[in-house]
Amino acid sequence: MTTVERLRVMYVVGHFVAGGAERHLLELWSRLDRERFEVEIVCFRREGQFLGAVESLGWPVHALEIGRRVYGPSGVRGLLRLVHHALRFRPHVIHGYLFGPDLLAMLAGRLCGVPVVAVAKRNLDAFETRRQARVQRLVHRAATHVTAVSAAAAARVEAMGVPRRRITVIPNGVDAARFGGAAGDRADLGGNGGALVGSVGCLAPRKDYGTLLEALALLRRRGVPFHAALIGDGPERAALEARAGALGLAEQVRFLGERADVERLLPVLDVFVLSSREEGMPNALLEAMAAGRPAVATAVGGTGEVLRDGETGWLVPPASPAALAAALADALEHPAEARRRGEAARRAVHERLGVEAMVRGHEAFYAAAVAGGRR
Repeated sequence: MTTVERLRVMYVVGHFVAGGAERHLLELWSRLDRERFEVEIVCFRREGQFLGAVESLGWPVHALEIGRRVYGPSGVRGLLRLVHHALRFRPHVIHGYLFGPDLLAMLAGRLCGVPVVAVAKRNLDAFETRRQARVQRLVHRAATHVTAVSAAAAARVEAMGVPRRRITVIPNGVDAARFGGAAGDRADLGGNGGALVGSVGCLAPRKDYGTLLEALALLRRRGVPFHAALIGDGPERAALEARAGALGLAEQVRFLGERADVERLLPVLDVFVLSSREEGMPNALLEAMAAGRPAVATAVGGTGEVLRDGETGWLVPPASPAALAAALADALEHPAEARRRGEAARRAVHERLGVEAMVRGHEAFYAAAVAGGRR
């Protein structure tokens, strides 16, 4: 009997904070077929809420000790360390995730002659600086393959000049079973009276929580009783807390920071809301759908590929507080219809957007890409 060589895949990531990309990778790494794949994980910094969970998987984890600026001296030293790890491990595939890791994965992969140099496209670049946009275009063109989380993300990569044959769409997937357990306590989210609206995500410009707060203020003026819980942290938290106070929402909106028990909190919500100005394919929305929550979301990027207006939720234009408030009011004032759409969303996730489909998609991509490189 001959022993089949496992495909060696090296992942390059920033850190292990509790974000959508990091949750996606944790699900992928925990489910890859260990009889077919051997994995090493290289991170910029060994930090973040998911670090312990990643280490418990048993795959080797190496830190490059890169600071906050990938272009600085620590970035150069980190690239040299990454080259060292790649020469030692001899991966068939090196796969970068997000801006800085994409850049170093491409450089190290090309320098070391890695057969498949892949980068992941997870957003639509609406908030990139000019320099980031130029570097990202170079990186995507220089990589041998690009994985995109949605058709919208794939179209963005094509617009950079990458041939379609080098782009593989692998939608995000969610572990629906995580959201089938016991729900948490509404009081923990501030839901002591009225309906409970919630959102999960980084408090950063691309998520446009300012528009959400404006919409909640309009909802309040309409006399709709509600409380809102914003789960997540980020650079805009202080400004958003101040804005909530200025809008008279200090008693109705709670900022909960990062939470490790999102699967217990989502089922408590009456309505989930996503106010982003750009999305590749939002993990938080998939998780809310898996929990059977009716969702109101902005029609940006890959969101419309997941949520169908009138069937599994409400889609509204981005950056429109009035449209967002109207959809939220519709969902809250028609609970039977909201429940119907929430259940339809749950079924859609189970049928089309499960985590196993995402994992099998990556496994098939790696195998096909390596086989194609050997021909």
